[in-house]
Amino acid sequence: MTIVVGAGLAGLTCAKVLAEAGRPCLLLEADKRPGGRVVSDHTSQGFTLDRGFQVLLDSYPVARRHLNFQALGGGAFRAGAMFVGEGQPRTLENPLRRPSAVFGALQAGVFPFADQLRLARLASLAMAGSTRFDDLSTEALLQRCGFSEEFFARFARPFFGGVLLDPALQTSARLFLGYLRRFVTGRALLPARGIGGIPEQLVSGLPLDSVRYGARVEELVCRESRAVAVRLADGGLFEATDIVLAIDEPAMCRLLGARNPRPARATAVHYFAAERAFYQGAWLCLPPRREKNPVLHAALLTNVVPEFAPPGSHLWSVTVFPDHPKAPDAEFVAAEVASWFGAASGVLRPLAFVEVPYAVPEQLPGFEQRVSPWGTLPAGIHLAGDASCGASIDAVMASGEAAAKKVISSGVPN
Repeated sequence: MTIVVGAGLAGLTCAKVLAEAGRPCLLLEADKRPGGRVVSDHTSQGFTLDRGFQVLLDSYPVARRHLNFQALGGGAFRAGAMFVGEGQPRTLENPLRRPSAVFGALQAGVFPFADQLRLARLASLAMAGSTRFDDLSTEALLQRCGFSEEFFARFARPFFGGVLLDPALQTSARLFLGYLRRFVTGRALLPARGIGGIPEQLVSGLPLDSVRYGARVEELVCRESRAVAVRLADGGLFEATDIVLAIDEPAMCRLLGARNPRPARATAVHYFAAERAFYQGAWLCLPPRREKNPVLHAALLTNVVPEFAPPGSHLWSVTVFPDHPKAPDAEFVAAEVASWFGAASGVLRPLAFVEVPYAVPEQLPGFEQRVSPWGTLPAGIHLAGDASCGASIDAVMASGEAAAKKVISSGVPN
């Protein structure tokens, strides 16, 4: 029997691959539902609220292997952005996806045309899988490429700072280039039931008796340098031939007796209801990055998936910099968003302020080559999730797939 600890996307993908191979598996999850940090709440009023702003890119190859995108339903964002906060909102489509959009880019004048050329060259490097910048931060890479301060303020920090959960852009340039490649070649999707539709679909394909919720693993039991069982917080003991740890880095360090997990990147999102749509089209809104303003980006989600709100209502998602003193101030944030469209702040009704203290681990340059904090693993232990890889949906699903294949190829009978 293989035990998988954690029913996030890594653990669910691992369990799916094991089940498809006919390998007995028990998936233990401390929470009462699957998904880990990739979950959605459905309010009694009929709103769908994700745990932070999250999208699924249809250019993710591993996700395409394991998910039925058509069954997820929902909609897609436009490839580009709506630039707000400085006069009339202006839209800019991605010329790399639709070449004719270059004429609109010239007319929009959001940031210098030279920066648009630099971005095209950088996208070409990303598409080629360049590894020339592995030791740089995202900020250092963009500076080396010659991007203007205007580009940083109007696009890089609000957009990629939001994607990386790092407005300072200290995240690994290698990781940034990977995201850039996927954004150039794919669309950003919102499933019809929210981002939580992904784990719901994955768990629906597992045997009914193979998942246990409310099962917090407290201890790994080892004999002769091999992990042979897990002990739960309630004292329950489950023996295993292989154990896959698909949990976040602090929990991984706790079970493996290691210290000093990487610091976490946090995120925070305000949700607002509105009676009317402020703009047409499935655009992500990017205000200029200013120190006095906590807003990174925002979106009228019901322009992408109308079902995210009850009939006659619209749903805003506004991502804020969590460390900003104004971040929790719903009135301030509502006034900022409304001002982009010349509206009064009262037209936005606060629904929820969602804080995620541990959204992703810090991923500084060289994080993939860092010395493992847990040292030599006991035999029979396999790792998955963003403690052992990049923190994208596709990366964690790939890690779960890889862990399952290691179990299958180990030759140890279940």
